Amino acid sequence: MISDINIRVNRELCFACGICVESCILDNLRLSMAPCRQACPIHMNCQGYIRLIALGKEQKAAEEMRMTSPFANILGRICSHPCEVTCERGKIDGSVHIRALKRYLADSFPDITLSLPKTARDSGRRIAVIGSGPAGLAAAYELRLRGHAVTVFEADTDPGGLLRNVIPSFHLPISEVEKSTTMLLSMGTNFITGEPIGKKIEFGRLEKEFDAVIIAVGAGAPIKPDIPGQDLDGVIQGPDLLRKIKTGQKPQLGQSVIVIGGGNSAVDVAISCRLLGVKEVQIICLERPDEMPAYELSLQKAKNAGIIVENCWGPTSFIQGDDRSIKIEFSRCMTVFDDQGRFAPDLEPTCGLTLQADTVVMAVGQKVNFKDLPEELIDPVSGRFIADPITLQSNINPIIFISGECYSGTATVIDAMASGTEAAISADRFVNRDGLHWGRDFWKGPYLKDYSVHHDQAIGGSRCKLKYTPAAKQTIDQEMEITLSAIDAKKEAERCLSCGRSFEANKTCLYCLPCEIECPVDALEVRMPYQIR
Repeated sequence: MISDINIRVNRELCFACGICVESCILDNLRLSMAPCRQACPIHMNCQGYIRLIALGKEQKAAEEMRMTSPFANILGRICSHPCEVTCERGKIDGSVHIRALKRYLADSFPDITLSLPKTARDSGRRIAVIGSGPAGLAAAYELRLRGHAVTVFEADTDPGGLLRNVIPSFHLPISEVEKSTTMLLSMGTNFITGEPIGKKIEFGRLEKEFDAVIIAVGAGAPIKPDIPGQDLDGVIQGPDLLRKIKTGQKPQLGQSVIVIGGGNSAVDVAISCRLLGVKEVQIICLERPDEMPAYELSLQKAKNAGIIVENCWGPTSFIQGDDRSIKIEFSRCMTVFDDQGRFAPDLEPTCGLTLQADTVVMAVGQKVNFKDLPEELIDPVSGRFIADPITLQSNINPIIFISGECYSGTATVIDAMASGTEAAISADRFVNRDGLHWGRDFWKGPYLKDYSVHHDQAIGGSRCKLKYTPAAKQTIDQEMEITLSAIDAKKEAERCLSCGRSFEANKTCLYCLPCEIECPVDALEVRMPYQIR
């Protein structure tokens, strides 16, 4: 129950930083967490930086955001923004553009958001990270922060993993990834690139030379369903195509392309094909429109680009014609999941649709590439690495930790970064001979999920429309979305309902005042009785 008996908090000023909670010597205060922050895998104080933008304190907002993550320039562009799904303003006239505001701060204050942190004293411990995608970069950052010598091994010639090599530049330019890897280099991180583990560098060597090893290899190998004809020349894999495009190649795809799949990769492939000049692009997927895993915004971009989406069809065969085009036979998909929610498509036994295209791109999902990694670390049932679900420590070898999609399966960038951070925390505790399980439940701290919100106090108009490069000027290597202007950012931030706040929980206040004195925006007042005053 949120109380204002002894402690009064001005919700217009409070940005839920939690400093007052930390300074209370009598354990009286708690922090009521806004739903956006509860939904964030890294618990970034979304409300905090948004409220500060609304108050005109943008530099302070950038500093608040930087406290949680150094990768705001990446997340501001490609985060899946689960925070916006839970935003209370969405119940009125559209959730606040939390991700776009993050990008606004990252682009406006790069000296702050990419600033080098103060690292702990050199620990003398050496930790290896295999993979430099989102999980690997997050793990490397956390480990360097804690004073460990970190070496990141990357199979490709440059660090960044899928961020650099797969996600299209119209979402995430390579230059933004390089800003983050440059920051890590400046922190003292050692990158060894172009050296896949298992060739010149054996995995066993890492086990001997390092105090801990974090595996963050992702899930980048394409899944290839058992469909007759899938190995024909005109049938290619989505991740392979996106990788070629990201490296500057422009594959010849013909005049028509059919993309198989309903996720974000399929949509990215389809948009990429359009930007490469393909006239007819279709997406065919098993799912109903409301079941498609692709983000709604991405699907809207695809439709705006003239891409046709056909739902509830599954390919059953590929046949190559004399003109090298591919004929695809489809059956109607009745259900995608079984009664227990497992992926188990139920297709009609007869062909109900036949389509033809110059190129077919399969984008039905990815799996872990285990080549040259120890088989005993792998779960043969799930096809992923085995680890403790809390600490991410391997069940086979205690010096090994697993993070990202190679443990969880398909995940978002923000989920992978959260996983990388948790694996790094565990590796840090392991090399320091500390317990791995204690304090891992975020909600057992001074944070509460209960919050109060006043919809009648909403100000400002409806959710603003993001701006994009005009369709005629869009290219394969240019960002589509345009950063918010300062005016639009402030207007959007003012729509925030400030759901979270600090409050008196235990009624043990002795009017000692550290909470009031330490508040950086004078949002808190200790209401002392007349006799004490």
